[in-house]
Amino acid sequence: MKGSSPMISVRSLLTTLILFCLSSLAGAATVDIQPLKSIPLGSTPQDVVATADGKRIYVLTSASQVEVYTTAGQLIGAIPVDKTIDGIIPQGPDRLLLKSSSTNSLTLAHLEISEDIEVGSASTLGPVDAPVTIVVFDDFECPYCAKAVPLLKKAQQAHPEMSRLVYKNFPLKMHRNAELAAIAGLAAERQDKFWPLHDLLFEHFNKLNPQKINALALQAGLDMPRFKQDLKDPALKRQVQDDIRQGRDVGVRGTPTIFVNGRRLNERSFAELDRMIKEELNRINR
Repeated sequence: MKGSSPMISVRSLLTTLILFCLSSLAGAATVDIQPLKSIPLGSTPQDVVATADGKRIYVLTSASQVEVYTTAGQLIGAIPVDKTIDGIIPQGPDRLLLKSSSTNSLTLAHLEISEDIEVGSASTLGPVDAPVTIVVFDDFECPYCAKAVPLLKKAQQAHPEMSRLVYKNFPLKMHRNAELAAIAGLAAERQDKFWPLHDLLFEHFNKLNPQKINALALQAGLDMPRFKQDLKDPALKRQVQDDIRQGRDVGVRGTPTIFVNGRRLNERSFAELDRMIKEELNRINR
């Protein structure tokens, strides 16, 4: 009996282990894959990657192109690349690393994607049918937004018949009175007084509170009983939320974020903004 005890011990251990494994398998979770959408591609895919925020999908194809898609499957555009490129790696929302194994090289490419931004009922400055649309996503308590006001107006006034400025609300949660100021701007738009109030709000961006906003509305010449009634209209808050949602959809993370015909302005200077406007006008006149 003494000589057989190690064998009994091993058998018992194996039996216990097998029973444990079987019980674990019995309770294991199952994975069920449900296809959400099929995206037809222009050519055979060689590599497929998505941006970290999940907003875009890049497909390197056998036709030596990088096709850019939204996650909804919409083709945004296609970028020709060298035939040696055999891999792609996203580097943020507008940069892409192109890998070539045959040449042992990496190329950093800047992508300039034109976003489709709906103007809708947003406040505008300039001709409705202007060929160039400058869209700004702004926050009335943002110091950088206040600083950008002269820049934006100067750029629009440099091309008064060919450009229009569109204001979109993007109040940040860190700014306590930014949403109220945004709603106030929409209420002022109902009286065709948005831009006078816009200028006053930014002039006093660091002093805003409900009382100050009312005082500035009075200074802007608004019908105050009507203005105060409109501030309570839930439709205006929904419009602000729609602006925020639209901003997030096109990659807005902070303010001010500026687009020229859907192309993001990366350098906030008059020279760069004016250059982009002229570039758009040249494209139209070709």
